Amino acid sequence: MGNSSKSDGKEEHLLTAFEVVQTILGFGSFTIALIGLCYKIFKDGDKK
Repeated sequence: MGNSSKSDGKEEHLLTAFEVVQTILGFGSFTIALIGLCYKIFKDGDKK
């Protein structure tokens, strides 16, 4: 049982597949929003 608890402890530090997907989607949506904001700023700047 001592060995299994050690392996469980190691697994807790690893992200699950769902957490990885959630992190990637969250970072991706943040990046898209940031690019969209920069696009709007530079687009308005070119008009003036």
